[in-house]
Amino acid sequence: MQEQKKREAYRCLVIITDSHIREQLCEFLADSHIPVYYQMHGIGTASSEWLELCGLGSIQKSITLCFIPNGRKKILLAEMNQALSLHKKGTGIAVSIPMNGMQGFLYKLLNEHTAESDGEEVEKEVKKMSEPITHAMILVTINQGYSDAVMNTARAAGATGGTILKGLRCSPGKSAVIFGITIQEEQEIVAIVVPKDKKTEIMQAISSAHGIDSPAHGVAFSLPVDGIMGL
Repeated sequence: MQEQKKREAYRCLVIITDSHIREQLCEFLADSHIPVYYQMHGIGTASSEWLELCGLGSIQKSITLCFIPNGRKKILLAEMNQALSLHKKGTGIAVSIPMNGMQGFLYKLLNEHTAESDGEEVEKEVKKMSEPITHAMILVTINQGYSDAVMNTARAAGATGGTILKGLRCSPGKSAVIFGITIQEEQEIVAIVVPKDKKTEIMQAISSAHGIDSPAHGVAFSLPVDGIMGL
């Protein structure tokens, strides 16, 4: 029974920062005994006025994914904020997303490193897992060339900015056709973190203007965010 509880107590941290502090983030994760993480590049979508307000000269972003026990979430976010100054607007943002499944080898690897680093601390914190969901991460997959239009729609509905990822849609056989519409392989993904109370309005606006039956062929979904730093 205890093993099952531990398996359910993991979070995926999504960390979006300016590219120039990527190495600093890598050092922080190594010092924090994070055994594995994934990094990719993206493009920020904040307006030029917002970038100027934040003192940013570039919108090139580094996106990092890592996995931690829920009991480490508050402590790690606080330490990350101190190390990377995420509290300063425009530096970056880190969000925690609940997970409900994990491959066995990854679970074992993470558990080993947790035990070596701060197992007792995690055991104390794991009792405090029940926390309100205050934000959501909206993900929108669209055909290439429609990201700016999607962000303009999202801003009009209350969003402040997002990050664009370039990618490919990978589908077997006929699943490339959705409701009779052929979907391009080359896709863009727009990720937007928003307050929970604005999520529905923003998603409805995006779906109405850029949904599956529009030229963008957009598909939108959201993930709960139970921890946040830097917004």
